Amino acid sequence: MTDELDLLREADPVSADTGPWRDRPLDARAELLLRRLPSRDRGRRTVRRVVWSLEAVAAATILALALTVSGTGSPSAVAAPRPLPLVAHASRADVSLAEIARRTRAAAEESPGKSERGSHVQTWALSMKSGEDAVMLPRESLTRWNADGSGSTLEVATDPRHPGRPVIEDGPPPRTVHDGKVLSEEHYPPGINGANMDYFEEPPAGAPALRAYLAVWSPGADRDPAELLPAIRTFLTVWTPGPRQRAGIVTLLSGIEGIRPAGKVTDRLGREGQGFRFTGTPGSRYLIVLDPDDGGVLDIEETFIRDDPEYRVKAGDVMSYTAYLS
Repeated sequence: MTDELDLLREADPVSADTGPWRDRPLDARAELLLRRLPSRDRGRRTVRRVVWSLEAVAAATILALALTVSGTGSPSAVAAPRPLPLVAHASRADVSLAEIARRTRAAAEESPGKSERGSHVQTWALSMKSGEDAVMLPRESLTRWNADGSGSTLEVATDPRHPGRPVIEDGPPPRTVHDGKVLSEEHYPPGINGANMDYFEEPPAGAPALRAYLAVWSPGADRDPAELLPAIRTFLTVWTPGPRQRAGIVTLLSGIEGIRPAGKVTDRLGREGQGFRFTGTPGSRYLIVLDPDDGGVLDIEETFIRDDPEYRVKAGDVMSYTAYLS
């Protein structure tokens, strides 16, 4: 028992030094660490059991629904091949991270603006099970909050035949378009205002304050770049940052040791951005795509950097992907 406890403490998916403990799903990195625990520091190979978090269970439901998406009179959809990683092309016209940070800080001073609670994102991640092919789990969600604290969340399973194509149209009220299956639609009464979510407090301005804010819900984000990037990714699914918060995020990114320019990137939504790579998590590498003009985060992609035959994934396969539509 002591051995297993030591391994769990080392993986530390939810640290004890966080703020008020919150019941929330593990991220993809934490799940991967937990899957690998039984085979670490042992002389014999142990059969690994798949660890299903609440997020993974929901993702499996999404996949089951997404694979049944079909149009009138058309055959049911089938699982599509996993998308290839985003491709970056370096050129002389590339914009450095330091320059993007300078631009965003100047824009924030000229027009501070405010962050808006709510987001429109498209995400997918691989569901992995020992001895079976990994499958893609695509979804899109739109969350909006009103001045009186009321709000709504719409979550849709996207068609795996068309990765990247938006299936939710924003507006009063939001509606599904193209071929999507509604997974959930929630409406919140006045006064709720996101208080049941992570990052429910309004984010501060300035990189140091923003780092401390992120660390309240994401342990280690204030000291470990490998924790900071997942924290930013999750934060952006709750908030659409204003100019000062965008400047804070880019400033935090520019301070990460080991982050490198990757070149220009055209993402899966056809948007052009500037890519930056960071390798700092066990077995994976991040690609962060920024709007070079306003510093907005367009995409965060995580790929494997080594083969894992047990889960039938290879170096270069995409582990997870998030595109921010607003």
